[in-house]
Amino acid sequence: MISVQDLKIHFGNFVAVDQLTFQVEKGSVYGLIGPNGAGKTTTIKALATLLEPTYGEINLGDVSVLHEPEEARKILGYMPDFPPVYDDLRVDEFCDLFAHAYGLDSNQRKSKIEECLGLTDLLDKRKVLCKSLSRGMKQRALLAKTLVHDPEVLLLDEPAANLDPKARIDLRNLLRKLASEGKTVLVSSHVLSELQDLCDTIGIMKNGTMIHSGTIDEIAEKTNPARTVQVHLTEVFDGIEDCLKDFPVISSFYAVDESRKRFEFIHEGSNQVEAEVLSSLVGKGAKIYRFEPKQSKVEDLFLQVESENGKGEIR
Repeated sequence: MISVQDLKIHFGNFVAVDQLTFQVEKGSVYGLIGPNGAGKTTTIKALATLLEPTYGEINLGDVSVLHEPEEARKILGYMPDFPPVYDDLRVDEFCDLFAHAYGLDSNQRKSKIEECLGLTDLLDKRKVLCKSLSRGMKQRALLAKTLVHDPEVLLLDEPAANLDPKARIDLRNLLRKLASEGKTVLVSSHVLSELQDLCDTIGIMKNGTMIHSGTIDEIAEKTNPARTVQVHLTEVFDGIEDCLKDFPVISSFYAVDESRKRFEFIHEGSNQVEAEVLSSLVGKGAKIYRFEPKQSKVEDLFLQVESENGKGEIR
């Protein structure tokens, strides 16, 4: 649903985005992450038709953002990283303004505003002036106006900023619900823990380029082929170290705590190796109640990229 090909954006001699290429499938949530200055917001603004690229192609489905910007705007909703609201409008008037701008008639506007205020938990704030809202409430109002014309594509830049923990959970559930209904969501965020459970795929940018793109597991495998497995025992098993020494592919083994009932080992083998290790441990009497690969975290991948140079190679 979102296709970016060889995107370049220059500001004079400064290259903000360089040869950026990625795709986002329809009905999925894609997380765009990277350090400050990586080019995330610039990329989102180009997708939203607010910046004209120096070179490259951007398509939303069959619509070219560069050649058909008016058509593109009909199917996308854009939420910038700072909540710009009209201070002297009430919350429902703010949403109505954008619904009217998108061509909804009076009946459509009334029902969609009601729906969007309900989705963002703002029904009790509908008659409140925008200027009296907290930063977090303004963020919700901005999301409500973004949804009011029922866009197929959502471009959200730091949507969880200033939201309290409950509101962040509500936002995550809402975006997953919208994706399940067929909407395509691209979200940029510095709250990396929020992206762990939200995104189907992520893209990691640095210095205006895409260093890695794919699922968290795919990127983890590319950046570090070693796998960490967690082993939890119901009781101490003194033979675990000798057992694991029988597998040359295991490069590291250590106890996680002093109880000696929780261990982790690192290997560069396949799933078959893990199956053989588990079978060997059980066969020798280990009482195991949990044996599972340690899930890669978005934070770990981010830090991995931070330790790389511009070409994605380890320094």
